[in-house]
Amino acid sequence: MNPRITSIENLIASDPGGRNVFELAIADQLRLAAQSLRLARRVGIVSGFFIADAGAGETDGPPGAKVLGDALAQLGIPVDYITDSRNAPLFAAVDREVLVEPTDYLTRAQPTHLVSIERPGRGRDGRYRNMKGADITAFTAPLDELFIEASRIGLTTIGIGDGGNEIGMGNVFAETLAAIPLGKQIASIVATDFCILAGVSNWGAYGLAGALSVLAGRDLLPTPQQCAQDFDRMVRVGGAVDGVSHRRECSVDGLPLSASLRMLENIRRQIAPSPLSRGVPIRIGVLGYGEAGRAAAQLLSRQGHRVRISDHGPVMLESGLTVDGVETGGHTIEFLGGCDLIVASPGVREDAPIRDELHQRGVPVMSELEMASQLCPYAMIAVTGTIGKRTTVELMQRLFRRAGRELTIGGNRGRPLSALLLDEKVSDPLALAVSSFQLESVVHFRPHIAVMLNINDAHLDRHRSVAEYIRTKSRIFMNHRPDDILILPYDDERLRPLARKHRGQTLFISARQPVDRGAWIEGNHIFVRIDEETKTIPTFQISAEFSENILSVAIVGQICEIAGNHR
Repeated sequence: MNPRITSIENLIASDPGGRNVFELAIADQLRLAAQSLRLARRVGIVSGFFIADAGAGETDGPPGAKVLGDALAQLGIPVDYITDSRNAPLFAAVDREVLVEPTDYLTRAQPTHLVSIERPGRGRDGRYRNMKGADITAFTAPLDELFIEASRIGLTTIGIGDGGNEIGMGNVFAETLAAIPLGKQIASIVATDFCILAGVSNWGAYGLAGALSVLAGRDLLPTPQQCAQDFDRMVRVGGAVDGVSHRRECSVDGLPLSASLRMLENIRRQIAPSPLSRGVPIRIGVLGYGEAGRAAAQLLSRQGHRVRISDHGPVMLESGLTVDGVETGGHTIEFLGGCDLIVASPGVREDAPIRDELHQRGVPVMSELEMASQLCPYAMIAVTGTIGKRTTVELMQRLFRRAGRELTIGGNRGRPLSALLLDEKVSDPLALAVSSFQLESVVHFRPHIAVMLNINDAHLDRHRSVAEYIRTKSRIFMNHRPDDILILPYDDERLRPLARKHRGQTLFISARQPVDRGAWIEGNHIFVRIDEETKTIPTFQISAEFSENILSVAIVGQICEIAGNHR
């Protein structure tokens, strides 16, 4: 498994439409599809979704097709763009020659691979439907026949979609798609060898180009400026419309262009080497000078980097801290645009205007947690969940102390990781309480032990849905390797399936029943089974409200061999 591609797969499942994309997505399809494409001799890319009410093709599909096609071309793989007459102007607008409804394409061009990006696939009744369930057969050329025939003769096929009605979504059972509005009615039956689900189909294409970049060892993605220019030309010259608003504008599915550029740059961060790995001092902007920002500035300054500080309020520098500049009263691109890297405090939202401007300039942005983790030489235990994070790491610290060992703790509502690394007495391992805000933009963050306690309806103003909240939380284990450990609550049916997306060892906790591997409660005893042996820990009566905290601590204690008395 490749953690960089796994992380990209998580990113593109970001779910602005609330379609349960992360749960429906089939794990590891992105890596497998990219590995197959690396061996391609010729690729046909099919795209174009006509919006009948607007009389034009939509902005989701063709832009992604161009990004993927250009990536393949850089690898020396010939590409053919295929669409129908209604969507052909979008490709012509960006100077891409297109084949219009070619019935003999497979025999004439002899491609090895076909890729569909946001192209309607027929349903069980042979009709094509949009997301609202409307019959669009009269406006849809049957290009899915290419995929049906390609599968019959043994060519490799890849489908990218976001709603269930596209080519390739036949890999997702209609019963599963029932979780989204009109899922069973609109579900396509056209399956492909690999199926990539994304929050926006363009993002799936970006993700596939990103995965190819990881495998090739070089960045195959366009710059934000190139991407923005392509959108502009497809709308202004090609007549493309937003599929939700039906307006001629550079937006996709109701999302502004900045959301697409943000996704592109987040994927690029998974590919490009960290600026911190250059081994020389660089100029780093600290965005937000709260507790995390202050600690980040001190740590980076100690490392020899030139630090610039930007905050909305007044800035009082710590004694002995020398900086390259200070900006107060707000964040400006003039002050930060010349930096090699930006470290953003958790309170600066990912969609903040200054971050969008930095993305457009190609300036990498990372969180304080990500930055500090790249400089951390110690093993980490990380705990996330809606409630109980801080309590759990404090319980771990008490358990360590009873065994005569110290455990340095921090994170959310405690000392940030940067501050811990400034402490000469920091322990190995150390334990962090980690929030979803901190996990939004992690890249290389990899705790050896990751704990997911619980989830509820908090922070939906930022994450939009519980499913999206869970996806963000799951980034805590995106970089895990086979020897890393994830602790999950078995009793929560929303979190239990995360085990299928985990590449390391998964241990469950349960207050209701024994588990194969993990910890559970029976009466006044905790039972822990990590390998073959089951260990019993006598304890007091445990409230179900706090069981996740105590059971997680019990497992960590056993792993670290400090669990105390047992028989």
